[in-house]
Amino acid sequence: HTVTNLLLLNLAFADLSFVVVIPPSTAYQFATHQWPFGDAVCKLMHYLVNVTAYVTVYTLVLISAIRYMTIVHHAATARLRTKRNVILMIFGIWMLMLLLNIPVMLIYSSQPNSATTYECNQNSDEEGRYLFSTFFAFAYVLPLLVIGVLSICILHHIQTQKVDLIEKNRRTKSFKKKRRASRLIILVVVIFAILWLPIHIHLLLAHYGRLPENRYYHAISALFNIAAYANSCVNPFIYNYASKEFRQAFREVMCCIPVRGRQEPRLSMSTATTKLAQHSPVEVTNGVHDNHEKQLLNPSNNQNKQDEEDEEAENSV
Repeated sequence: HTVTNLLLLNLAFADLSFVVVIPPSTAYQFATHQWPFGDAVCKLMHYLVNVTAYVTVYTLVLISAIRYMTIVHHAATARLRTKRNVILMIFGIWMLMLLLNIPVMLIYSSQPNSATTYECNQNSDEEGRYLFSTFFAFAYVLPLLVIGVLSICILHHIQTQKVDLIEKNRRTKSFKKKRRASRLIILVVVIFAILWLPIHIHLLLAHYGRLPENRYYHAISALFNIAAYANSCVNPFIYNYASKEFRQAFREVMCCIPVRGRQEPRLSMSTATTKLAQHSPVEVTNGVHDNHEKQLLNPSNNQNKQDEEDEEAENSV
């Protein structure tokens, strides 16, 4: 029920929708070189490809924007970063993408491939060029540019803080968790950029250049699709690798019992799921920043008191 958890839930839902709908039908096309599912399913599949891809990337943009507001303009943006406003933003992203991608259904159709088979493809090369150039610009270049600019602004803000106070806090739990959370967000974005780049290059070459005409490249192009689809599956593995707390909470969700060494009551499935969200390694950013600002304003506070405040803030996010 926190701002970050709402964003991560939306990201997970978009990723899950993408993985459930898209890869099976695409794999069938690659294996059989035909489309037996009809015109309506053809249009719907490509419509959902675009909608879920756009929702995923602009959720990452929203996460970066809220992170920027929290760290750089914390007090001035407090009213914007409420749960209600974030829910409205998420709803707005979905509605906007559902509306803006309606033309995709007009571009795709089921077309005769031979006397007995059909394929799901664009109606014309011109429409294909328009679609994929727009997708590359607004679902890849623009969002990554915005995320990059916001990240640079955050780093600049951190670097311009009082160096001596930052050095004092460098070994605190607050500072270390903040640094890990920032690295994790950057890692998620970098992996998105890497995994989606090959398919973007392939599609642009297909419509603006010339693709190699051999069976080896055909096999490699299938890997380009797999890489893009893998982006929707990789985030949980990143969280598992980056956060001990996430691993512990995940085991509790799967087994419905506390992990050994943790003095906690037996958990129901709903309670364990809530704990898994609470241990999301990204969510510490907002609460950690609150205490970082307190340290800058009150450097005389003793270390033990600061660590206790860090823990309290992190749990309240």
